[in-house]
Amino acid sequence: MRLFLGLLLLGILTSCKKNGETETPFVYLGPIMTIDDLAVTYSDSGRVAVKMSTAVQEKMQNEDEYYPKAIYVNFINEDAVEYSSLRGDSGRYIKKEDHYIIMGNVFFYNREEQQSLSTNELIWNPKKKKIYTDKRVQVNTPTDQLIGNGMESDQDFSNYKFIGGITGYFKVDSLITQPDTSQSRVLN
Repeated sequence: MRLFLGLLLLGILTSCKKNGETETPFVYLGPIMTIDDLAVTYSDSGRVAVKMSTAVQEKMQNEDEYYPKAIYVNFINEDAVEYSSLRGDSGRYIKKEDHYIIMGNVFFYNREEQQSLSTNELIWNPKKKKIYTDKRVQVNTPTDQLIGNGMESDQDFSNYKFIGGITGYFKVDSLITQPDTSQSRVLN
């Protein structure tokens, strides 16, 4: 009797499918893991060299990572002092190419050199210790403002070069950029 009921149930289930149709398996392509308040530290020769943080990390099946919220990368020198910082609205880690893509309102600041970089997308390769982009970039120094297309640099943003050429160059008088409060007077 059980055999008969089992065959009857099997017949009913298979008869629900239309003839010639094959069932397509469902493939999940979303994150396999989500981490909130991620803080990662990279070390070099036993000392902290880089700190990276973000509010959310999503790890995918292919081991790529997506950071849908703001991402912060801080570079630390041998004296344990943060000398450069990188920030973007979001980011990705591409496992196959072993690099990070920082996207949206990207801002990189080197305190030691007193220079900053602004762009929409920047790639950081921690193994090669390089940053680069093929997008429009603006670099501000204490005396110059440079605008160009494409740039590559050391990861600390101390030595850089424009790949696609400079499209704008402005001399800046850094003394004028600071407000002078010593000359303010009260009018009678």
